[in-house]
Amino acid sequence: MSLIAEFELTNPILLDTRRAVPDVAVQVEDEQLSLDDLPKLVFWASGDADDLEQFERLLPSDPTIEAYERLADLGGRRLYRISLTEAGRVGMTYANAVELDITFLKIWGSGETLRYRAQIPSREALFAYRDVCRERNLSFRLVSLFQGEFSEADEFGVTARQREVLLHALEEGYFDVPRQTTLEELADDLDVSDQALSAILRRGQANLLRHTLTTDTAT
Repeated sequence: MSLIAEFELTNPILLDTRRAVPDVAVQVEDEQLSLDDLPKLVFWASGDADDLEQFERLLPSDPTIEAYERLADLGGRRLYRISLTEAGRVGMTYANAVELDITFLKIWGSGETLRYRAQIPSREALFAYRDVCRERNLSFRLVSLFQGEFSEADEFGVTARQREVLLHALEEGYFDVPRQTTLEELADDLDVSDQALSAILRRGQANLLRHTLTTDTAT
């Protein structure tokens, strides 16, 4: 069984816009640590037509956004990709979470606060992540902590993202002896930082080994 934590963060990303249009709900779809040094966030914004129009009008003036593009419009839901400024980068804790073996399952909210649901390997990892947030002046409040299954993982214990990265590394010869590609080349292919890719590979391999080579049978 996994530990699942739910917590709230006062995160600067989109904060001014969320405050101005509190009836628009946001839900993060993806966090991207790009090699061009502009972290990106993909998220859904949901609300009525007038609120969504006001929300989008405010995006260019939001101090955490360098640029934005609308990727989809489904009436009451719009999908956006934003590039973050230095002010926004403070709220991007994805790489820190990966280093601590924490997986964000859902990030959503409206108005002042974002709520996170995350799979965590231990209480110690959660406390370490909390300390990272506090060092960045991100107000952290634990809502709940419980045991539960991590439904995103497949039968081999790896997530869809870990599977994608592991298969690409395999296809490109990263696991060959000698190696046919480098970590830097793989990171370039996948448009992530070396640090983030290394963490995803390590975590994916560890999950794969735990679900294929270990057993609950006592010896």
